[in-house]
Amino acid sequence: MPSVKQVNSRRPNLWKKVVAFTFFAVIPVLFAQKAVFAEGEGFTIVETSGSTSVDESGTSDVFTIVLNVQPASDVTLSISDGSSDETSISPTTVTFTNSNWDSAQTVTVTGSDDDIIDGSQTSTITISVVDEISDNAYDSVADQTLSVTTTDDDAAGFTITETLGATEVDETGTTDTISVVLNAEPASDVVISVTSSDTGEVTASPATLTFTAADWDIAKTVTLTGANDDLVDGSQTSTITISVVDGSSDDDFDGVADQTVSVATTDSDVAGFTVIESGGTTTVAEDGSTTDDFTVVLDAQPISDVVISVTSSDTGEVTVSPATLTFTSGNWDSSQTVTVTGVDDSLIDGSQTTTVTIAVVDESSNDSFDSLSDQTVSVSTADDDTAGFTVTQTDGSTSVTEGGSTDLITVVLD
Repeated sequence: MPSVKQVNSRRPNLWKKVVAFTFFAVIPVLFAQKAVFAEGEGFTIVETSGSTSVDESGTSDVFTIVLNVQPASDVTLSISDGSSDETSISPTTVTFTNSNWDSAQTVTVTGSDDDIIDGSQTSTITISVVDEISDNAYDSVADQTLSVTTTDDDAAGFTITETLGATEVDETGTTDTISVVLNAEPASDVVISVTSSDTGEVTASPATLTFTAADWDIAKTVTLTGANDDLVDGSQTSTITISVVDGSSDDDFDGVADQTVSVATTDSDVAGFTVIESGGTTTVAEDGSTTDDFTVVLDAQPISDVVISVTSSDTGEVTVSPATLTFTSGNWDSSQTVTVTGVDDSLIDGSQTTTVTIAVVDESSNDSFDSLSDQTVSVSTADDDTAGFTVTQTDGSTSVTEGGSTDLITVVLD
């Protein structure tokens, strides 16, 4: 057995061996770790065509990510758009291993649709190392960002829908409807006016429609009502104009063009005239001591004058005055009077009936009245002539002598 001295004498050599082993075993490791840190941990992003652009309609674009150096363990990167409502990202994380670290991974960016008119929007996508589940060598790697442009597909405008595709009303007061709705969400209120080109034919209610950011996509109804008039004008077409009230509306809608709806209004007025006899009949005397009359009035308002002639079938029994009546669009509903007068004759003809004809003078009248039928009034003329004869004595008496003198009397029929 060796002595203690001998053992102790060997210790310096043992320590030398330990120190040598430590130096040659640890120092290379330290140099190796230093090399890892010095190799440039990081990642590279490549955008397609050098930029990233999408559309609200749902188009996509891509970019790729790859590590710059091989990690000792997994490296996970998060991809975030900061809860943007303009884009969506897939995937939202990518993981690189020490075997696929140099294989680029693709991230797809897709445009997200909204209804607001916000123009082209720029979002920021941030790519960062998830420290707690990644190789520590990558913990200090700085985040990187890229900008994504999202093209807006919303345009200011409004849509009108007509019931059954057309709009028709009647002068009697029937109604029809149209609906109006915005095409996109406004940032502030949009006020739309509704006006009729001829309120004498059709009216619109309400006169204004207000859309907000909350109800922009809910159609609002406009009721159109036929307006009554007395004019014989046939079916009329009016224009309803729907337009943005610029001063009260979201500026994005100021340039929106007006839209129109044509409304047909069916006429309820019919051309005609009415004759009314005083007392229900017309009677006169031959001696002209009594007259009778009747009145004439139009049933509807003409666009232009209407001239009516009044003629007697036997002016030897009856005359009429005036011989013509003129109605205008101003006096059409005011009755005009025709006076009937008996004409004396010596004929014992008893009571006579004469026809008075009331007729539209086509060439001088509104065309709507041209086709009207004539109307007649029967006039009874009482005869004032009586059968008889009259004897007249010369000098008031009649006398003769036996000597053959003469006297005269005259006889004449009454």
